Amino acid sequence: MAARLYLIPNLLSAENIHKSIPLYNQEIIRNLKHFIVENPKPARHLLKAAGVKTPFEDIYFYEFNEHTRESELSDIIKPLIDGNDMGLISDAGYPAIADPGEKIVKIAQQKHFKVVPLSGPSSIFMTLAASGLNAEQFSFHAYLPIKKPDRIKQILELEAISFKTGYSQIFIEAPYRSQYLFEDIISCCKSETVLSIAVELMSEHEFIQSKSISQWKKSKLDLKNKRVVFVIGS
Repeated sequence: MAARLYLIPNLLSAENIHKSIPLYNQEIIRNLKHFIVENPKPARHLLKAAGVKTPFEDIYFYEFNEHTRESELSDIIKPLIDGNDMGLISDAGYPAIADPGEKIVKIAQQKHFKVVPLSGPSSIFMTLAASGLNAEQFSFHAYLPIKKPDRIKQILELEAISFKTGYSQIFIEAPYRSQYLFEDIISCCKSETVLSIAVELMSEHEFIQSKSISQWKKSKLDLKNKRVVFVIGS
C-alpha cells in the first residue's frame, strides 16, 4: 500500500481545544512519526493537544513554508517515498488552502501517494456558512495586495463582481494588517454592499457579523493584530 499524506487541520485558537480536534484525528496524530509543518511551534502545540507525550522522541518535523527552496522538496517528502505515512500541518486551520502546503499535496498527487483530508476547522468555510451570504456560489482570493492603491483597486473589482454575479467574495489578511483592510473596505465600497467579518474564530472572543457598509461606518471596531476573514456580498 502506498504511503499516505494526511491533511491535518490545526487549531484556530488555543482555547476550547476539545472542540477543535476530532477523536479520529487524535488517533492519526499519535500514530504518525513524520510531519511536514509550516512552523514547528504551532505543530508541537497541536500534537500536545492530541495527547502526544513530550519530549517528542522519534518524531520528525520537516519545515515547508514560503522560504523553502524547490531543491529541498525531495528531502521533505523522502519519508513518503520510503513508505512512511506523513501529516501535513499549517500554522492554523486547514492545510494547503491559502497555505504553502498546496505544493506538497500537488507533488503527492503527481507521485500517486494517497492524500487523506481529515475533518476539522476551516476559518474560510466557517465564516461563509455563518455570514448569511451566498454560500452556493463564491470565490476565495486569499490575500489582497499589500500596497493600498492596489488593494483598493481589487476591493472595488471584487465588489463589482459580487453585484454582477451574486457570488460571495472571500479573502483574508495577516493580523497586523486587518484593521487597515477593514478601513479600506468601508471607505471605498458602496453603502449597500454587505460585508461579513469573522474575528478570532473558536476563541472566547469570537465575533461574526454581517452588515451593510453604511451600518459598519456607524460601528467602532478594533481589528488590530486579530485574525479576520472577510466576505463581501450583495
